[in-house]
Amino acid sequence: MTEQAFHNVWIPLKGRFYRIAYYILENEADAKDAVQELYLKLWNLRDHLEMVQNPSAYGTMLLRNLCIDRIRKARPSEPPDETVALEPPADDALETREELKHVREAIGRLPETQRKLLSLRVMEGLTYEEIAHKTGLSPLNIRVQVSLARKKLKQSL
Repeated sequence: MTEQAFHNVWIPLKGRFYRIAYYILENEADAKDAVQELYLKLWNLRDHLEMVQNPSAYGTMLLRNLCIDRIRKARPSEPPDETVALEPPADDALETREELKHVREAIGRLPETQRKLLSLRVMEGLTYEEIAHKTGLSPLNIRVQVSLARKKLKQSL
């Protein structure tokens, strides 16, 4: 991939990548660093990028992994405590499964539109404008519906 092709394909996505990184890392400086790291990685892979059919999805996947790595590195490392069990107690695992079951049920009770919009926003990481393009709804309406879905989930849980 030539430098000009790289600029034409990847540079216009930097705003989207920044928003995703900020959403994951919740810190402006870390988000900028993650996007910069992403572009360094993409530049180093530029000879193989012509095979990428969906640059936005590919870049998002790489960025997500870079953000997860940053979060893992930021955790303080503590020496393992020999008294701590390696597996969570059965009660904790049961509670986690129960909580997950309640979350799934709460999501299942949402109206279909809210469920779909929440999934597009949270699970797929699409912007409100991208969702609007995909669904034909206005970005403002989508924001309202996602907000209502989140409120309903909080009330249910």
